[in-house]
Amino acid sequence: MLHLIGKQIGLGICVVLTAITLTFFMVRLSGDPTAQILPQDATVEQRHALQKQLGLDQPVPQQYLHYMEGAASGNFGNSYFDGETVTAIIMRRLPNTVVLACASLALALVFAIPLGLLAATRRGGGLDRAVQVVSVIGVSVPSFWMGLLMIQVFAVGFGWLPTYGIGGWQHLVLPTLTLALYVFPSITRLTRSSMLEVLPAGYVNAARAKGMPERRVIFRTVLRNGIVPVLALTALEIGTLFGGAVLTETVFSWPGIGRLAIESIQRRDFPIIQGVVAYVAVIFAVVTVLVEIIIRIVNPRLRQA
Repeated sequence: MLHLIGKQIGLGICVVLTAITLTFFMVRLSGDPTAQILPQDATVEQRHALQKQLGLDQPVPQQYLHYMEGAASGNFGNSYFDGETVTAIIMRRLPNTVVLACASLALALVFAIPLGLLAATRRGGGLDRAVQVVSVIGVSVPSFWMGLLMIQVFAVGFGWLPTYGIGGWQHLVLPTLTLALYVFPSITRLTRSSMLEVLPAGYVNAARAKGMPERRVIFRTVLRNGIVPVLALTALEIGTLFGGAVLTETVFSWPGIGRLAIESIQRRDFPIIQGVVAYVAVIFAVVTVLVEIIIRIVNPRLRQA
């Protein structure tokens, strides 16, 4: 178990370093940020002075080494526009994204796993067909379009919920539903297919032969052995939620790190963009390690292996 955890931590560190490195070099291909900071009538001398102040006059490899040295100690620099530290800006927005992502994932799991399990145990029935149709439709609909549809129906049409911003629980409903519908289809389909693989297994028939109640067979034997791929997918969907949150937060004006990333890209605020990617990569790596541990706890055979 310790060897596995160490291996996953090593892979997580590689993922984080790769994400930071790619982002660092890609944002520098987007143009000169001083064109956004200075007025249009700024002189060449003023532009050069600002580049020197921001450290952009140095060779890119030297900028990279300097940035990684600071990132290793948790210093991601300061915003080009606000002058505030990147960590302080992100930590103001990150809780909003975490709340939205956790609420969406919880809502999706509450419906996806039971429906996938029921569809597998009643294969070929009306519920099975309905779950497959809904899953296909859900995969085909872009998240931003679903968000706009939600606003049109529930906010503009019925006037039940607010259209944008953050505040009470009412502001959380539409963004949560939009993101939940974004990840619901894949989890439901994988749950169904995973349970269908487990149902004909010999140990399931043996449990029934021993006189174990059908409900106990389904929830203790079938679900416990078939849930492993679903847990692995859930870890990946957390990254999908943060990616989908970029569009969803923009549609609903939700002040999270997804919207912060879009704003920073538009004005070429390099430190903020790099900081957002770094934080999301670290969160994804930590979640992956935790899910691997949970999978071993749920399935004793993997833990013994």
